[in-house]
Order: sequence, then C-alpha cells, then structure tokens
Amino acid sequence: MSAYRLFLVISGVGAFAANTAFTLNLVYQSQVVGLGPLQLVLVGTLMEVVCFVAQVPTGVIADLYSRRLSVVTGYLLMGAGLVVWGLIPTYAAVLAANAIWAVGAVCVDGAQEAWAADEIGPEHTGRAFVRAGQLAQAGTLLGIVAAVALATVSLALPIVVAAAVTLALGVTLALVMPEQGWSPSGPSTGWRSMRAQVAEGGRAVRHSALLLAVVAGTVFAGMSSEGFDRLSQPHFLTDLRFPDGFGPELWFGAFAVVAALGSIVLLGVLGRHVHAARPRRVGLMLAAVEAVTAAAVIWFGLTHSFWWAVAIYLVATLLRESTAPILTVWLVSATSSASRATVFSLQAQADALGQIAGGPPAGIVGQRRGIGLGITTSGLFLLPAVAFFALAARRSPTAPIATITDESPASQVPELLSFPRPGAAPGDGDHARDLG
Repeated sequence: MSAYRLFLVISGVGAFAANTAFTLNLVYQSQVVGLGPLQLVLVGTLMEVVCFVAQVPTGVIADLYSRRLSVVTGYLLMGAGLVVWGLIPTYAAVLAANAIWAVGAVCVDGAQEAWAADEIGPEHTGRAFVRAGQLAQAGTLLGIVAAVALATVSLALPIVVAAAVTLALGVTLALVMPEQGWSPSGPSTGWRSMRAQVAEGGRAVRHSALLLAVVAGTVFAGMSSEGFDRLSQPHFLTDLRFPDGFGPELWFGAFAVVAALGSIVLLGVLGRHVHAARPRRVGLMLAAVEAVTAAAVIWFGLTHSFWWAVAIYLVATLLRESTAPILTVWLVSATSSASRATVFSLQAQADALGQIAGGPPAGIVGQRRGIGLGITTSGLFLLPAVAFFALAARRSPTAPIATITDESPASQVPELLSFPRPGAAPGDGDHARDLG
C-alpha cells in the first residue's frame, strides 16, 4: 500500500475508533461515572496538562528518531488508555485513563502529519490532507452509528470496542508503515540533541511572525474549545428539553451523524480552494470559518429554544470539524521538513495551553451561572483567535514557505518568513482530543 493510501486508511480508522469511544463519552461520564459540570471540565483540563507537558518531547522524538515509531507508540497508548477508561467506571480511573490516552495522542499529533507530508510529497500534500479529512468524517459517521448501537447494550461498550480497534491499528502500523521519505534531522542522540531540536522548532516559530500569529490564535481557539466540548451535551441534558419518543443517546447520535455528513460535503467544497501553494488563501479561509464558529457558539449558549439550539449546535460542530485540515495545510506550507513535526507539536502545545486556561473558567461559570453561559464564555474566547488568524493570513506570503531550502539566498528568507510585527485551533490540536 502506498503512503498516500495508508494515510487515508489511518485517518478513517482512527476517526472511527475515536468517535466510537467518544460520541457518548460525556453521557457515560455524567450518567455512569456520575461527574458534574466542573468535574467534566477538570477531566479535560488534566488531559490538556498532560498534552502540554508531553507535546514537545514527543515532537522532538519524531523529528530526531522516527515518526513511524512515534505514531505506532501513540496508537498503542491510546488503546491502553481506552481499556482503562471503559472497564473501570470511577473518577480516579477516568483521570488515569485520560493521562495515558493523552500521551498517546500527542505521540500521534504532528508526527502523523509530518510523516504524511514527507512520504507523500509536497505536490500531493494538499489533496491528501483534504481527502484524509473526508475519510475521517466517513469514519466518524460509522463510529457514531457503532457507538449508538453498542450503547444500547452498555454505555461502556463503545469505549471498550474502540480500544480494541485502536490497539489493532497500532499493531498493523508496526508491521506495514513505511518511512522512506525522511531521515533524522541530526545524527546525535540524547538530551543535547533534543534540546537543539526544540531550539530549532522554536526559532522557526520565533522568526516567523506568521507562525507566531498562528500559535497565538491557536491558544485562544483552545480556550474556546474546551468549554464547548465538555458542556454541550450537559447543556442539552440539563437546560433543554428533548422531545418525547427518543432517549438522549439517539438524539446525540443523530446530531453527530448530521454533523459528519455535513463536514464531508463542506470539506469537499473547501478542498477545491485549499492548496499548500496558496497559504494566504488558506489562512483567510480559516479566519472566516472561525468567525462564523464564534458567532454560532455564543448563540448556542444563549438560546433556550430546543430546535434553534439543535440547528446552531450542528453549524458550530460542522465548522469546527472543518478547521483541522485547513490549519494543517497552512502549517505545512509554512514549515520546512527538518522542523515540521516539532512545529506541529509546539502548535498543539499552544492548543493544550489554551484549553488548560479556558476550560476551568467556562466550567466555573457553568457551575455558578448556568451551563449555557459557560458555553457563551467559550465562544467569546474564540474572537481573539479570529483576529490573529486574519492578521496572519493578510501578511502570509503568496508562495509556500516550505519551498525555501537551506541553500536559498539569505536575502530571500526575511521576505518570505517575516513581516512587521503588530504585537491557533482543534485539533479533538486534534479532534480526537476535543472529543475526549
């Protein structure tokens, strides 16, 4: 199997496993484990703390030693975390499982995208990420159906089945995943080379006002995502009355199916305009999507009409699902291969930092003033992200930064890598993390 096709398989199967586990995860945590709004947010905050601490070391390992090893290890750890999560329904076990799962998630974050970019080649990268996003939505759809069906037996069963699929994916990748388009960024090993790689990734961000703005926008996007992810389902369960006839599991499954189908269509439309060779257009598209998302999240928290809430929730969810591949293409166009995985990890670490900072305030507001206001607070956090992404997009070069090589004349680098400084997003960095 070619690297292109294998990347698509990983995206589809990984999304299937994640959504099988997490579609009704918050229902499981609230009804089986018995967690309240603040505890639900704190579970996510712990996950993001672990992600924040582990992001850079795992990204450095991917750049110095093996991206393949990082990805395989990540899926095996995520599977192990899900086993604990589904089999031991206590608050302490959920916290421990989150920590294990988070380490695995950050092993995959960045390393998988960097592996794909190098193995597939720059001429096919944009199409690959868009197609992968579409297949991820297809896997999401199947995972939702599986989660709802399995939950009729037990709310823990979808998590256990997802654990088995994730572990099987990790074992399969250990056997078939190639790594031929990349070589280690340095011959030395140990902490010194790891520090040097972190410094290289830090310089790539620090010397590029484009990447600085993207990272700043990611912080605020992360602040917004945690509250929305953790409080949306409790908002429906507590503040909005479901029509008679179906249980909440079927309603949430239906919401997720509609959002997944809509995201497949939206990604197909956006895919015609997302090209790594046109970073400015990609950045403007991301800023526009985030602006509409912010308005939808704020409105969702304020409305008290069930059907309006359903419509706005679906719009916000659909748009949030579409931001990850757009941001990925933008970062690929703005980084070189030598530091790409580390830069991805720094961006994901910024997302984790934002979720650590934004989750507890939204949870406290939700606990004291109502869950709807907690969600609205999360929407307000997204407004500065829109401004940073728009600023970065307006100043982005018309050609991809990734095309600049070390042999390029020094005079060309400032023109493409920097601009006068006036002062990112999900991605469950990762949709699965957001789901978790």
